[in-house]
Amino acid sequence: MGMVFPVSTHNYELRYWLAAGGIHPGFYSPADVTGQVLADVLLSVTPPPQMPATLEAGTIRGYSVGEPWNQQAVHKGIGVPVITDYEIWRNNPEKVLGVMKAWADAHPNTHVALVKALIRAAIWLDENDNANRTEAARILSRPDYVGADFDVIAASMTGTFEYERGDKRPVPDFNVFFREFATYPYYSDAIWYLTQMRRWGQIEEGKPDEWYHDVARSVYRPDVYLEAAKQLVEEGRADRGDFPWDTDGYRPPQDGFIDGIVFDARSPNAYLEQLAIGLKGDERVVGTRVVPGGGDGR
Repeated sequence: MGMVFPVSTHNYELRYWLAAGGIHPGFYSPADVTGQVLADVLLSVTPPPQMPATLEAGTIRGYSVGEPWNQQAVHKGIGVPVITDYEIWRNNPEKVLGVMKAWADAHPNTHVALVKALIRAAIWLDENDNANRTEAARILSRPDYVGADFDVIAASMTGTFEYERGDKRPVPDFNVFFREFATYPYYSDAIWYLTQMRRWGQIEEGKPDEWYHDVARSVYRPDVYLEAAKQLVEEGRADRGDFPWDTDGYRPPQDGFIDGIVFDARSPNAYLEQLAIGLKGDERVVGTRVVPGGGDGR
């Protein structure tokens, strides 16, 4: 199966779905960065625009990717989506804006202005019950942006999702850009992805809970976000109630996962212990074995 990149949301969501069904997606290790140690299925990196053609050629049997490349397979009649990430993890975080720390430190006003622009775009995309999504799909269909056909982009962008030709269903929350504080950089979102990096061996050794919190706080910048939000409210471009001013950066424990396991970001190691497949505690991958911390695998 194809996925976008080893540290993509698509890789972790695909792995989560497979493991929830009892299929081992494989571990990463310092000696094997393919992520195929003990794997029941081969996952390989495939560039998103090439995924439909690679599927059609028979090189891969399926893939995990963002839109419009799933809808492209439906449009071409070569594949059907079997599940959406909304069904794997309800209201999951997806895309992020990332900048280098040195750049952010050197250009703090530009950083805030960039976040303001993204918030305004997110508001526009969600306002009036997604009324602007058709225009957004037209913009994205231009060759200097995504370049896919308008009909293909609109199939998932405008509040519906087509599971196969003719089976178009209303899914207004398939893409959420601003509602439910979607643009806020929650530490808990970062921590979930860190747990998956640890689960599959990209983080080689076990870490204490505080390590997860410290890493999330060092990368996510709610201070920048809230400064941008404050300016937008003062300019009359947003409502104060649109932003979570009093949050500590952690969502309440989340139960919207396909396997029913509750994720509490305040206790990442306890969360990992609940998962049947994956590394726990001080386990690590040595050769083709999982061993306790300190073991040599022989």
